[in-house]
Amino acid sequence: MKRLFTTLFALTLMHSPAWGQGALPSTNFAALTHEHTDGLCVRYDATATNALSLVAWQRDAGLDLPTNQVIFVVREQARLTLPAGTPFGDAGAPFWILPQSQNPALLYLGINVERVPFGVFSGPISIRLKQFEGPGYFVVWQATGPGQYNIRINTRDGLSAADTFQPLIGAHEHFNWGFSTTGVYCATFQAVGRRIGETTDITSLESTFLFHVLPLPPPTNYATWAKSHWPPGFNPPTTLTNGNADSDAFDNLHEYAFGLSPTNANPITAAPQFNFVETGGQRFGALTFTRYLPALDLRYEAQVSGALPGGWVPLTNTHAIETGATNTIERVIPRDFLPVTNGAQRFYRLRPALLPP
Repeated sequence: MKRLFTTLFALTLMHSPAWGQGALPSTNFAALTHEHTDGLCVRYDATATNALSLVAWQRDAGLDLPTNQVIFVVREQARLTLPAGTPFGDAGAPFWILPQSQNPALLYLGINVERVPFGVFSGPISIRLKQFEGPGYFVVWQATGPGQYNIRINTRDGLSAADTFQPLIGAHEHFNWGFSTTGVYCATFQAVGRRIGETTDITSLESTFLFHVLPLPPPTNYATWAKSHWPPGFNPPTTLTNGNADSDAFDNLHEYAFGLSPTNANPITAAPQFNFVETGGQRFGALTFTRYLPALDLRYEAQVSGALPGGWVPLTNTHAIETGATNTIERVIPRDFLPVTNGAQRFYRLRPALLPP
């Protein structure tokens, strides 16, 4: 009898166009590492539904970046050791700072209200930190003299109304942006102001800014993994498990499962591969695939069938588990329970699936 051994792997493709100066299409985002950027730039448009809005103004390229299309990268060069006597942590502890004085190797991040016209508001615009999520605490301040700190944001003591910038209309200021550990931080801000002659405030939509403090630790669930690659709210069809921004052979769920990059095309050789293994003097069909170890919310279903389209049963025999090239991946080789001497045709597949929350 003719024997057929087949490995099944689904392909999903999606086009992702290039972007030009002035705006980003919805399939792209900018990861800023060392540019002069007014990270919280307030805009005013009296004709808009929300007259106030927050964007990241990438001054060097002349780009207005919606908050769901930008990642602020805090490079490893931003790390320093805290001296004694600061309000930012214990002496000797590591701390990552984007400084208020420009360092060409680091992102130069400011606050900008230059694009709000004079004569509209009765006082300064407030930019309030409304929500915060991160692996450590987040502090923003200006150094006003030796040992003197004008702190505007400090999540070390929780979140309150005191966590607010109040730049004057027409102002452009720079601050120190400090982080207590590496990882992904999400800071949600809202601009608030009162127009002359009115008795109530107007507000912008709440806008979430994403900071990557490098090196990023391995994510332990899909949501954190997605934030380590895309800003919150970025083009949801792209960031969902069935999205495929880099147009390779793998959707996001498979990129996550195999420890691949969802923003750089991967070769088809990264897919599960069919092979033969020998054990107990007999030869068996088997799969070899890469498992992403930090993915604690994922299960891997290796299956075999004697015919298509159905009749799939799990491969419960593991021939080997091999150490991967890094401490975040390993190679797993589940084998068939029927030896090739059985003479039956066999089809193999691997189905990663997210566990229920």
